[in-house]
Amino acid sequence: MDPLKSAWDNTPTPTRTTAEIQSIASKQASPVMRGIRKQLIIETLGYTAFLVVYYDFFDGNKKPFYLNVLLVAAIIFIVLYNLTGYWLAKNPATGQHLLEQLQRQAQQLKRYAVIAVSSRLLALGCIFAFFLAPIHWDNNKSIAMAAIVVLMGVQFFFLRKIWAGRIQRLNETIISLQNA
Repeated sequence: MDPLKSAWDNTPTPTRTTAEIQSIASKQASPVMRGIRKQLIIETLGYTAFLVVYYDFFDGNKKPFYLNVLLVAAIIFIVLYNLTGYWLAKNPATGQHLLEQLQRQAQQLKRYAVIAVSSRLLALGCIFAFFLAPIHWDNNKSIAMAAIVVLMGVQFFFLRKIWAGRIQRLNETIISLQNA
């Protein structure tokens, strides 16, 4: 234990200016937030471009009005979901009582996880409905669709498992802080 402690004590501390620390603390220079923001911008531009062209490119004008509404609503919901995720990541637990803030953030994360999984499922259902409505179904197409649904179910199972793991890690951190 002593060699580890002495190695820790002898590790040079990086020096940062107050402005750099404040910039990192305000999440303006955080590489993680920059990556999330970049992904959000790219996805939003892609979804916007899709909404601009879907009516002509994917024959939205030949499909029922309700399918067009469902598709547009699904895409808007995905963008709003992504913005909510960015907001949650940008506003981490801070303040005087870290334990209370983490507990509050755990509750927010649980709600967000439920919305994350269900919104993806709902959005995917709306997109499938839009693109699959004009298809004339036979046995082969039905089998292919069943395979796609099973694969999507597996994906949603793992998505739910990933969120459960994140929430569990946060809850473990909260418990360790309570016991400290």
